[in-house]
Amino acid sequence: MYKKNRQNEQAPTSPDRGLLHVWHSAGHSRQLCPDRVLLSRPVLQVSLGEHHGLLLAQGGQVYSFGELLWRDLSVPVSAPVPEVSLLGKTVVRVAAGGFHCGALSEQGSVYMWGENTAGQCGQTEKVPEPCPVIVVDGEVVPPVVVRIVDLACGREHSLALSAQNELWAWGSGCQLGLVTNTFPVGKPQKVEHLAGRHVIQVACGAYHSLALVRRLPPQDYNTQHAPKKKERGQSPHYSVTEREELSAVEDSHYCPLGVELTEVMKGEVNKNTNRNKYTPCQDVCYLQGISSLTFDLLFHSNSGLSGSHSSSPVCLNEVRLCLEKEKPSLQGLKSSSLTNIHQKGKTATSRRSSLPGTPTHGSPRRRHPCACRPSSAGGAPAGAPEEAEDGLPFLETEIWSWGRGSEGQLGHGDQLARLQPLCIKSLTGEEVIKVAAGSHHSLALTAQCQVYSWGSNMCGQLGHVNSPVTVPQQAKLSDGLRVWDLSAGQSHTLLLADGDCVQPVLLYCGQQKEPVQTERLNQSESSSKRSPNRVERYTVMPTLLPFCIEVCRSKMGYVSSVCSGGQSCAVLADHNVMGFISAIHELASRERHLYCWCSSVRKILLTPLQSLCPVLGEQCSHLFFSLCESFVQLSTLIGQHATALTYFLHNVQGCDVTTLPLLTHTEYFIDTYKRCLQEHLNCTLLCKAETHHCAVQSVESNGFQSAASSTSCLMSYQSTPGFIKEIYVCDFVLQECLRLPRRRVVCESSNRSLTPQNAGRFSNHWFILFNDALVHTQFSTHHVYPLTCLWVKPVTENGSGLHALKITCPEESFTLVASTPQEKNKWLRSLNQTVDQILGGGGQGSSPAMTRTASYTFTADERFKDAQYTGSWLAGRVHGRGTMKWPDGRLYKGNFKNGLEDGYGDCVIPNKLLNKTDTYQGQWREGKIHGFGKYKYASGEVYEGCFCDGQRHGYGMLSSGKLARNSSSVFIGQWVHDKKTGYGVYDDITRGEKYMGMWLDDQRHGSAVVITQHSVYFEGTFRENKMSGPGLLMSDDDTVFHGEFTDDWTISGKGILTMPNGDSLDGQFSGEWSSGLKVVGTYTKPGIVEPPNKEKNGLRLLFYAVPADQRWICVFDECWSRLGCNAAGKGERTTAWENIAVTITTARRQSPDLSRSQTKVLECLEFIPQYEEPATAANYDNIRRYLTKACETPHHPLGWLVETLVTAYRMTYVGVGSNRRLLRQAVQEVLAYLTHFYGVIRFLFPGLPDDGSVLPDALTSPSKSRRNSYTTGCVMVVSSSSLLLPLLLPRLYPPLFTLYSLQEEQEETEYWERILRLNKQPDQSLLSFLEVQEKFWPLWMSILGEKKQIVSSSKDACFVSAVETLQQISTRFTPSDKLMVIQKSFEELTLEVKPLLHGDFLWCMDDLFPLFLYVVLRARIRNLGAEISLIEDMMDPNIQHGELGLMFTTLKACYIQIQRETNT
Repeated sequence: MYKKNRQNEQAPTSPDRGLLHVWHSAGHSRQLCPDRVLLSRPVLQVSLGEHHGLLLAQGGQVYSFGELLWRDLSVPVSAPVPEVSLLGKTVVRVAAGGFHCGALSEQGSVYMWGENTAGQCGQTEKVPEPCPVIVVDGEVVPPVVVRIVDLACGREHSLALSAQNELWAWGSGCQLGLVTNTFPVGKPQKVEHLAGRHVIQVACGAYHSLALVRRLPPQDYNTQHAPKKKERGQSPHYSVTEREELSAVEDSHYCPLGVELTEVMKGEVNKNTNRNKYTPCQDVCYLQGISSLTFDLLFHSNSGLSGSHSSSPVCLNEVRLCLEKEKPSLQGLKSSSLTNIHQKGKTATSRRSSLPGTPTHGSPRRRHPCACRPSSAGGAPAGAPEEAEDGLPFLETEIWSWGRGSEGQLGHGDQLARLQPLCIKSLTGEEVIKVAAGSHHSLALTAQCQVYSWGSNMCGQLGHVNSPVTVPQQAKLSDGLRVWDLSAGQSHTLLLADGDCVQPVLLYCGQQKEPVQTERLNQSESSSKRSPNRVERYTVMPTLLPFCIEVCRSKMGYVSSVCSGGQSCAVLADHNVMGFISAIHELASRERHLYCWCSSVRKILLTPLQSLCPVLGEQCSHLFFSLCESFVQLSTLIGQHATALTYFLHNVQGCDVTTLPLLTHTEYFIDTYKRCLQEHLNCTLLCKAETHHCAVQSVESNGFQSAASSTSCLMSYQSTPGFIKEIYVCDFVLQECLRLPRRRVVCESSNRSLTPQNAGRFSNHWFILFNDALVHTQFSTHHVYPLTCLWVKPVTENGSGLHALKITCPEESFTLVASTPQEKNKWLRSLNQTVDQILGGGGQGSSPAMTRTASYTFTADERFKDAQYTGSWLAGRVHGRGTMKWPDGRLYKGNFKNGLEDGYGDCVIPNKLLNKTDTYQGQWREGKIHGFGKYKYASGEVYEGCFCDGQRHGYGMLSSGKLARNSSSVFIGQWVHDKKTGYGVYDDITRGEKYMGMWLDDQRHGSAVVITQHSVYFEGTFRENKMSGPGLLMSDDDTVFHGEFTDDWTISGKGILTMPNGDSLDGQFSGEWSSGLKVVGTYTKPGIVEPPNKEKNGLRLLFYAVPADQRWICVFDECWSRLGCNAAGKGERTTAWENIAVTITTARRQSPDLSRSQTKVLECLEFIPQYEEPATAANYDNIRRYLTKACETPHHPLGWLVETLVTAYRMTYVGVGSNRRLLRQAVQEVLAYLTHFYGVIRFLFPGLPDDGSVLPDALTSPSKSRRNSYTTGCVMVVSSSSLLLPLLLPRLYPPLFTLYSLQEEQEETEYWERILRLNKQPDQSLLSFLEVQEKFWPLWMSILGEKKQIVSSSKDACFVSAVETLQQISTRFTPSDKLMVIQKSFEELTLEVKPLLHGDFLWCMDDLFPLFLYVVLRARIRNLGAEISLIEDMMDPNIQHGELGLMFTTLKACYIQIQRETNT
């Protein structure tokens, strides 16, 4: 113990919470006296290793003590040393392995230190101080850092649990669960075998691992299907029996190693689980004697809990005596529907029974945050599972184990090792809430306070002597002890349990021998030790610790958690300040006691009674099952609340009492208790009548007639005029549910005039038609069907003699059979009139419309569970426009079809992890996202493109978000099954790189071009995200390397390096371009007479790039798909035009915010043109005008195609992509657009000729069609460029012209320098310099209508009209428009020269060229070289040798001449 001065020094104010006590585990035979660790702050958590330990104090401070071998220090437990390196990191969790340590920060970061010989610290060298271990998920692009919420350590491995409930491992050995044979694993890797599972908690033994996993619910097999309807008239046993079949545990034992259990082992595992089948020919006297006891027991036996806390309920003892008496008659009972009733309690609470007349209890919305767990990472204690959807802990769990199994510590019935996680089937359904792993044994704690143990039992640490130890066996505990926390050490087990008082007790099992004081153990010897040696003395079952600890318990306070490691034990305790701690402990203890009692009732009482239900008949069976459902709901809630209180005690310092589930879920608790009470009262009303009916049935064969007559009397009583009043008096449930001020009775089914089809002979059904609902009652249960969502139609008689009506509701449909045709017509007329009246009709008896608008809240449908719908219906199905709201925040607003989302719709999906929402706007089909849409993820990512069956498929653009990513990027291209596959452009904005090439499964794979922000141009082949093989590299100064690449742009192999001046180097290269190259080769310098060939390098470009006609195929495929074609040109032309008309009409109706001009355009496009007629000069302009309007709106498939191509083009050639090396690629891409686009146009207008062909009758003037076609004499030529460039090029012009300007930048500099110099001269001097004949010199100029003479000093006065016309070339986009400007400039020049000459004259090039050169100089056109290059590349080939071609050649010659002009 500490000295007094030491206590005063370290703890001037001793805390009342988080008191830590540590002692050496020597078992029951030694008088122990635990040491208290005195710190100034409360201890939040303790973790023990082989010979050391870690403490986490309030404020996130970490302390170490014990044998710190990695620092060669021995720190006594009385003076723990702080970990200085972790100051300021706000640690929320610590974990101690065999000889290494781990810590977890509030931000989810992992820090490791200690022994690292097996890579367990995630580093490559010794780790004496805490070092960060970054867990990176490389499956996403770009990789992201994973946030960790829990940590566990073994001897040579470490496990981490992420916020996404995924498991990560590193270190050495099969206990990692990784698919690898290379050790150590230095970087954390995901345990793929648990992918898709919801991992709750992890634990590490010496060489094995355990994981507590959420059990998958049976209904998760398929959620994408239409709402299912349930037929009425099914057996009352259906709901419970079905629940058992869905939750039954399979007996087959699967092993990844291919090993099966022997019959002996299976017999041990399944011991006492097989029973003989029971036949319902049993004595009914048992039921008569126990029926009243059953109901009284379920709801009035709580008096047993109000007495002594350790005593059992009195009623339970009576039941045990009764069952013991009737034991011979119950030997062969087998449960067929309540076997797993204690396991499926949660399912029972959320599931509506399909019985006729079973009530639908509307539960409140219970989605609240957990009340027993802090929100920070790792703040919860070990083993605290995550919450269920209603805010309470999960009880449906299972245990997975893997690693070494030589001692049976894996629990699979053998001693084999498991390389991958495997589920322990025998513990499935046992409601395990915590697992713990010792060195060579394993423990599991259930919600019923039971402990299961398996593995090494050399020291008796399992707490039992059962065999085999290779499968989980229940530990033997004394009566009245309920364990609620456990821990495992090297050869011992420490348990924390409720005893005979409120204060918890400590139980110990394991080694009793006095430990020998030895030297410090060698680290390698300890790590290689596989199992402990058998000791001479050990405990057979868990026993209370020695008296000294019991005496010290008053000083300890209330123990909240236990910890074990190596040969040491530790407990955390709290003092009872103002009675708060004792009150919480008492509440948790009583709640655990109550749940254990409820579990016993279900197992001992309800399960045997269930097999006797067929003897009672359908009515009594229904009552019994309704009562069982209510009891299961209440029992499950109690178990969840008890578990939540247990976790609250583990972290009582970090939780607020106001967050207890009982306070945060008050409405849910009250509703559940009230519902159980109602079921009990309803059962009590008919209990005596049903017992009498069963007795009569067992005595005489005609007893059924008596029961029928009594039922008839009851119905006769209900048919009296005051029957509705009697409803309110007899059954307060109906009184509360059916009594409304405005509700009136229309008719009711007295004397069995209306019954469900296939109903039981002795069933009792009563139908009441109100003015707003149809009510079906059966005993104490009832269904209410709102008339707004009810459809009725008569069933045609087919000779069966049934007078039936078909009732259709949103979630079920059933058939009602009337006693007479008159009764059938009466109900049909009443139902139609009432439904028509509530829908706003006249109620004159006409059949209500099949289509209507109404609101409805779903209760049983799997997809729309608890969702509220408001919108259109069609014959009982959601159909048309509507809004669906879920309690968890999901929202869908859009179109439905046949009960599923279909068409355009907006959807909001909450993301609980990021506390934000995902939003989607776009097309749906059959309940899945299908078609074009825009998805905004909660992480900030935005995807706009095509979907198929809920996955990104086809063309799409993904913009990365700024919230969850370290870099910003944009991808546009093709997707296949949610992965990038095909051609695409990836712009990594952060790195300044743009990739343009092929993809495969989210990896760059195939031919590609890469441009960097430093203007370095790469071209080659990629494999698995890396450039390898032959390729091309070109720098900004025209240095070119053509050779072999490897490992992502690293040069390695043969190649040729060409300098800008023409010098070349041929040989072997190695190294990186940015850091230097190593060369072994031949240097070649071109001859003096041989000029450097600048075009030689340009010819190599695009050799490895993706061909232009293979890019953006996905865009054109989507356009063909919108036209109704399976492939390019593979479809019906009539169907394509019908799809266009439907799309335009739908866009008008669903887009109310359209402008007036947009509405007019859509109205014009709704009319289908005469597309079958051959294209002539007369209708060619009509086609052109239609295409112009179609491309103006994105609602038209052609307009969407143009808009998408423009987006893809700009994404490719803007930003980093604006590089002069890409000019040739950009031009080829535009020409490829024209080719594919013209194919779509010709499919819609088959009368158009082939590209470059002539129209059949082109008797028109050139001026009429000069914009989009060119005439030669009487022949009109139609081409893709003339028809489509005016639609595309204006939108593509900015990035394309920028590339032209960059390509001509050097020549443009020379041109502009001469333009500025020559324009300094006056007009006459410039004309003389250009050698223009004087007869063409203007003598007069016009200024504001006045003629003034041109003198020698005049400037910018000659040929003003031609100059101004030529300047307009920069305001035009298409080559045809630019050529028109050039032609008009020549015409204006001719008009100005003509008055100076006499008579007719013809231009000759010697006269025209210098004169036009003057006009070009005075026009001062910037980037004239780019303009000329664009016209030359995009000009229609049909006019190159005509008049316009000659004029363009003249302009080009002027540009070249200006570049070559010199000073005179």
